Amino acid sequence: MQHIYMGVIRSMVKNIGSSNLENRSHEIRTFMTRIIGLTDLTLMTELTEEQRDYLTTVKSSTKLLSQILNDILDHSKIQTAKSDLEKVPFDIWSTIYEVVDSFQVAVKRKNISLRVDHIDKAIPKNLIGDSSKLKQILINLVSNSVRFTINGEVTLTVDVEEQLQNTILLKFMVADTGIGISEDQLVRLFSRSSPVDDYNSKESSGTGLGLIISKKLVELMNGNIYLESKVGVGSKVCFTVEFGV
Repeated sequence: MQHIYMGVIRSMVKNIGSSNLENRSHEIRTFMTRIIGLTDLTLMTELTEEQRDYLTTVKSSTKLLSQILNDILDHSKIQTAKSDLEKVPFDIWSTIYEVVDSFQVAVKRKNISLRVDHIDKAIPKNLIGDSSKLKQILINLVSNSVRFTINGEVTLTVDVEEQLQNTILLKFMVADTGIGISEDQLVRLFSRSSPVDDYNSKESSGTGLGLIISKKLVELMNGNIYLESKVGVGSKVCFTVEFGV
């Protein structure tokens, strides 16, 4: 089922221009929402175990397709410089814990832990910037760590990298005890020319655009991102982003 949906996405990207896909995204999402809704209603009826398994797969695959569409649209917007940064006050602590809380069900299912290891007390509670894009970066990175961690934990730390009169540069680190990444994969990780064609690996479930989107967003926020990893030991993704004070 997943491979069928992936084929649909490949066809979309090749045959529909990114701008046309963006214009028709509402129509596509409407149909996917209907599929999920009807599947939920059907799952509430009397079904055999086999039928329930099939419909559960349909629902999860449709949600995956929706996420893939969002990734492609985000990538398209960033590539065409349509992604504007907001500059509004927000609570940095609330933003971080919202991300962590959103993964609690997933980590319980995998029997691993996800926690905030450290937040520098020198960071002002209220900052000025785009909290939604920060949240998107963190969700992408935490999602990867959770996906590739079989045993152990995923941790998040935040420190002050540099503070000036009106701005502050924060350093985030997402660390895991997952399967790790080889050196040759690290070289290509943030610069795959066609990430949409990379989705067929057994460990992966998505477009492979998450890290590339994160890199672009970090750069929009005057920061840098890098990854350290060792096969069988785990990975650490560090990035800096700038906010107003």
